Amino acid sequence: MKRLLLLLLAPLYVLSSWACTSFIISGKATPSGRPMMFKHRDTGELNNRIAYFQGEKYAFIGLMNAPMLDGEVWSGVNEAGFCIMNTASYNLREDSLECPMEREGELMYHALGNCATIADFEQWLTTYPQPWGVEANFGIIDAAGGAAYYEMNNHTYIKYDVNEELDGYRVVTNFSFAGRYDEYEGWERYQTATAIMKESFSREQEMTAFDALNLFSRQYRHEVLDIDFDASNAPAFTVDQDFIPRRITSAVVYFEGVKAGDNPLHTIMWTALGYPACAVAIPLLVNAEHLPAYMCARDAKASEGSALHAELCDLSMQIKNEWAFPLHISNGNKYVSTQNILRGATGKPALLTCTQEVEQLIGQHFVPLYQEWIKGAISDQYFWSAYDQMALDWRDSYVQKFAAYLTNEK
Repeated sequence: MKRLLLLLLAPLYVLSSWACTSFIISGKATPSGRPMMFKHRDTGELNNRIAYFQGEKYAFIGLMNAPMLDGEVWSGVNEAGFCIMNTASYNLREDSLECPMEREGELMYHALGNCATIADFEQWLTTYPQPWGVEANFGIIDAAGGAAYYEMNNHTYIKYDVNEELDGYRVVTNFSFAGRYDEYEGWERYQTATAIMKESFSREQEMTAFDALNLFSRQYRHEVLDIDFDASNAPAFTVDQDFIPRRITSAVVYFEGVKAGDNPLHTIMWTALGYPACAVAIPLLVNAEHLPAYMCARDAKASEGSALHAELCDLSMQIKNEWAFPLHISNGNKYVSTQNILRGATGKPALLTCTQEVEQLIGQHFVPLYQEWIKGAISDQYFWSAYDQMALDWRDSYVQKFAAYLTNEK
């Protein structure tokens, strides 16, 4: 009760900066030899979508702010198996140049179009015009076994090779280890994510995308306050502060890389658009003809407005706004309904139960098919035909499972 009161009485404030939580697992520390990379995205633009691009050298898919047409992505993978994401940093900049900042999305967009490996990225940076306009931690995995973080400011970077980490992984939030200690941001989430990783990571057990979302993006755990809510102890509401999932969470991406020497086109970008408690992870691959329509702009020819939204993101946002954050007066948006998420609204299943049931179906459908495909047991044509039909079923399953929450009946 004392811990609960501490949380409920915690001061409310509006975040002045956006944030993310991430980790990379080295392929040397996974049973399959495949590196993994996770990004839980917190940002100001909550309408996100997926788009396909033809870069200067490589085609790629990327996570976008829905209103943008091109020129920036906030994580992505290209046809060479090069995957990149970022978390904002707030303690690394060492200059006072008056130059455009927050250009991380532009940098990632161009890196995906030009780089196949970490070595390519480092060489490419020598030609990328400075000042870079960034203050961020960039994470990269590639199809050659590379796995690294880069703490970058306008002119320099410090590299952390995840293949050299004794634990086999590295967790990063919104501070840079080489930056100023008294300006750390996201320290509370770092404590929580690090504790979860220490408890759950095993070199003998592969961490799937669903594992990552359930362990990190759907945990209402606060390591500093010693709080860990579940269906048995969740209050009706709690303050939305310093949990990994937050009101400003817009998407979660989990990259499942390939083992060195394997086909880079087998790299998976698992993507959940929207608030994680009511957003499902869809497996995406770099193929312009086989991206589920509900993950992309409703109208590919649109230039503005809701036509640029992704259907599945809109559905997740609707459920989130009406049921995860249902208080729309005063400071109501600072309170999250842990009851609706973890136990369910009156007469309805828990939001998290609906999400996990859809993902169970996705896993049952996709994983066996994918395993047969990468072994060469089925043709590309068979795989993509089956995938397209499955993808339609996943969307229908989502609508069906969340029907009680999409009717607007309270």
